Amino acid sequence: MEKRLIEKVIDEAKNGGANLVIWDRRDTFTVESDDVKEIATNDDHLRVTMQDGKAVVYVEYDYIYKLVVEKDRSVRAGVRAGFGAAGS
Repeated sequence: MEKRLIEKVIDEAKNGGANLVIWDRRDTFTVESDDVKEIATNDDHLRVTMQDGKAVVYVEYDYIYKLVVEKDRSVRAGVRAGFGAAGS
């Protein structure tokens, strides 16, 4: 996935106070907006540092195949705006 698309999705999540759901080659995880200290886009990976400092997640861009801005956790279907990338 391209860095500029990832940055766009991160900005959308931050501005909307929404959660960010990341699918990569191994797992799916949710970055909750109120638990994040920092989200950084580096040359080849995304780094998420949690507020408590106990967890730092690194995800390589090449392995991200879907990012979703989750605006409302109470309703799962139909509220997600996602950006996906086809595998190479």
